[in-house]
Amino acid sequence: MALMVLLTFVYYVDQTSLASLAPFNHSFFTGVHDLHRTLFFIPIVYAALVFGVWGSLIASFAFLCVVLPRALLFSPYADPITRSVLFVIFAAFIGMLVAMQLIRVESERKARAALDKAYNELSEYDKRLRENQEQLIQAEKLASMGQMAASIAHEVNNPLAGVLIYTQLLAKKINSDKFSKEGALESLAKMEAELTRSTRLIRNLLDFARQSPPALRDVQVNDVLERALDLAAFSAEPKGIKIEKHLSPSLPLVTADSDQLQQVSLNLITNALQAMPEGGRLTLRTSADDNQLKIEVQDTGQGISKENMHKLFTPFFTTKEKGKGVGLGLAVAYGIIQRHKGRIEVQSKEGEGTTFTIYLPRRHEEAS
Repeated sequence: MALMVLLTFVYYVDQTSLASLAPFNHSFFTGVHDLHRTLFFIPIVYAALVFGVWGSLIASFAFLCVVLPRALLFSPYADPITRSVLFVIFAAFIGMLVAMQLIRVESERKARAALDKAYNELSEYDKRLRENQEQLIQAEKLASMGQMAASIAHEVNNPLAGVLIYTQLLAKKINSDKFSKEGALESLAKMEAELTRSTRLIRNLLDFARQSPPALRDVQVNDVLERALDLAAFSAEPKGIKIEKHLSPSLPLVTADSDQLQQVSLNLITNALQAMPEGGRLTLRTSADDNQLKIEVQDTGQGISKENMHKLFTPFFTTKEKGKGVGLGLAVAYGIIQRHKGRIEVQSKEGEGTTFTIYLPRRHEEAS
């Protein structure tokens, strides 16, 4: 305000003519008061910086009030009002530019501050979400371990309890002189089946934990399937399950771990038999093309629901009743086939059955 008053005083008092001074001897710029008018840009810009748009407008209006009286009363030049108004308009335009730029800078500063604040809050939230995720994962691990331990204990306890019962029954028969060779063999066969079940469960656990690399050698897959079927077929006849084999006689050799492939085959055959409690048909197929060998295990059992299809190979996932499995068989099979550089696929429809298909790379004869 004081600067505006000072500039107004100078503007009206100093009327020195510059008409005789080059290069200011032009028709439109002929006096020191033109320079004085230019100095009014200082308070207008200052007002724009301090008070924004309204400050710029008020300062420009004050400038107009300063220059109009002299233009109307004292100016000796042509078009004095036009000259004064143009100065004011130009000064107001400059002030508005400064004010708008200041607003933009302030908006960017506030936006940047808000963005920094949001980023800090997000980072803090992300940190909290990660300490929470770790706790949740740990809790899930503990819950899974508890569930696994309970399932394993149940699975192992049942066959051991059966073995104990048959042992006690066999001892009573021997002591009571009612011992017979046929009865003893029957009890021993049942004990063997229960112990085999426990051994298979423990082996699945060890294979899942260790994920042992395969001991590779030339293997005839048909022989592997026959051995696995011999181990599992005893449960097929009591259920009225018919077994069909379509094994290609010209099947090439594969480079694989025979024991691990037998374990995979046994798991798939056992699952197929358990899926047909009311009877059905189990079909084993083998075939080959130029690049791979295919093994199919097909049943006509209950099938698998769509919501469970993507969970089949998840460790500890099972649809069996409690005490019938811990959900490791398919997870172990999947890992074994992957380590053999093959793949395992499944197709199923509820009420119609399931087909598991294994693809293994065939062994190519070396050029002689």
